[in-house]
This record gives sequence, structure tokens and C-alpha cells, in this order.
Amino acid sequence: MTRRLFWVGVGVTITVVVIQRGRRLVARYTPEAVAARAEDLGRDVSRRTGTFLETFRHEFSVARESREDELVAALLAEGQPHPDDVDVRSRRGRHAAVDPEAATRADEDELGYSF
Repeated sequence: MTRRLFWVGVGVTITVVVIQRGRRLVARYTPEAVAARAEDLGRDVSRRTGTFLETFRHEFSVARESREDELVAALLAEGQPHPDDVDVRSRRGRHAAVDPEAATRADEDELGYSF
């Protein structure tokens, strides 16, 4: 008799657990719950995407500036001024009336490098 009572108790316990979990599962997949979860997921994806793009933009800018500095340093002759320090308007003014090839040669002579 105690064996039967034990198994009846196990059956009742399993039934109660299955019913409770089933109700949670049904509540989880009702249209309102699904819409709320989709909205939360959308917010999370939007936040993560924004964070990723901001981090990417910052890291890309830092790497680009670093590489630009390396390239400028490699191209400049010793003692040559940095291109940002050269007044571009004054260089163009001197060569405005000259033919383009002569202006290019003069620019190359002034800058110390050519391509």
C-alpha cells in the first residue's frame, strides 16, 4: 500500500509541476508577451549597434590619424616643414600664371617628394 501511495504522490507532484510550467510557457508566448519581448530585443539591438558604431568610429579615427602621421613622417625630407604648416594659398598664388607642369615641378621641389 505504501508503494502505491508513494507513486500516487510522485504522479501528483509531476502533474502540478507540468501544469505550472505549462501556464508559464503559455503566458510567455501570448501576443502581448511576444510583442513586449520583441520591443525589448529591438531596444537592446539598437543600443548595442549604437555603442558598436561609436566605438568603431573612434578607433578608426585614432588609427587613421596615427597612420597618416606615419606616412607624412616617411614622406617628408629631413628639415622639411609639415604640409599643414605650409600656406597653400601663397603657393598657389605664385604659380597661378605658370603652366600646370611647371607648377607641379615647383611644388615637388618645395615639398621634397613626388609621386
